[in-house]
Amino acid sequence: MSDSVTVYLPLNTYVSVSGFTNAAFPQQATVVQEDGSQTVMSGSGEHNTPMKNGAFSIQTPASSSSPAGYKVTVTIESQQGGTWQPSKVISGKISVMYYNTAVVVSEDYQDQDWNDAVVQFVWWTPPELR
Repeated sequence: MSDSVTVYLPLNTYVSVSGFTNAAFPQQATVVQEDGSQTVMSGSGEHNTPMKNGAFSIQTPASSSSPAGYKVTVTIESQQGGTWQPSKVISGKISVMYYNTAVVVSEDYQDQDWNDAVVQFVWWTPPELR
């Protein structure tokens, strides 16, 4: 596993992004969009504690350099012993009817619970007109 993952978002879509922590160690998640803009979220705490800068949105463009969608890279680190260390990360997607989410979860190598920092991308895809 690496310390970053790539998530492809649908084009021409409003996407809500949220970051949470479930760890005593400070966590830092960096979201880098295909256009080069980046957001750094940070924090610590249990029970889905919201991260600082951890609520924002992305309006994806109508086109992308990738046929898979608008590319977003998420990197997560934890602070241990005063230095930032890469966390292991993995992502997955789920859709229920028209509601979609892509989630990135991390493990800071301590307890293998895979929830130390969580970054969620959520969007709604309207049904096609009939």
